[in-house]
Amino acid sequence: LDADTDRRRLGQAPRVSFLGRRPSDPEHQFSSTVELPRQHVRTCIRATFQLQDSIRDKLRPITVTLAYGIQGAGTPRRGRETTLPPLLPVL
Repeated sequence: LDADTDRRRLGQAPRVSFLGRRPSDPEHQFSSTVELPRQHVRTCIRATFQLQDSIRDKLRPITVTLAYGIQGAGTPRRGRETTLPPLLPVL
């Protein structure tokens, strides 16, 4: 998750910071890994952010962008084999 993307695109500081983020993530970003053990199982991740105290612009919406990917989806396939390798999921 990436918060306040419109404001940062204009070169301004983000107005929020995520709680419980990884130490390597910037304050305005939150990342996590979701493992789906089998089909038709729902999984939720909760991310909480707080508005910084010194913010004056409280009328414009805070835009949050979500980006996702499948880990291991970019692994190269081996050479020609007689059997097919396990199928990878697709987005």
